[in-house]
Amino acid sequence: MVDKPLIQRKLEKIESYLKQIRLKKDPGIELFKKDRDLQSIILFNLIQAIQACMDISAHIISDRGWEAPETQAGIFEKLAEHKVITKPLLKKMVQMAGFRNRIVHEYEKIDFKIVHEVWRKHIKDIEQFCKAVVVKLKL
Repeated sequence: MVDKPLIQRKLEKIESYLKQIRLKKDPGIELFKKDRDLQSIILFNLIQAIQACMDISAHIISDRGWEAPETQAGIFEKLAEHKVITKPLLKKMVQMAGFRNRIVHEYEKIDFKIVHEVWRKHIKDIEQFCKAVVVKLKL
């Protein structure tokens, strides 16, 4: 049985991370590339929000007794397989997991143009994930 209070707490944390991001004004890409404080705030909150989505997914998979995926991106594939999220949202969340991994593990130099794009255009993907979880789990 899914621990709904735990999922609800994670969803609330995601909302608090997204709120911190929404509070920041976009100075444009060129100024963003130079503003280390703003970069840090955006990156921290994006990483935390994405990680919380991954945690929620892992919890659902575990509680439902579904086979554990072999990769972090696989957790979203498992949710799509079981109709918790849609295939289009799956693609977006796999990209979010990849974005998170590149930042956290420093696979390559951080491309602040990509960070800016995720900030400005893809926060809605995290919101869509949260809504799908709420609907599927009837929270």
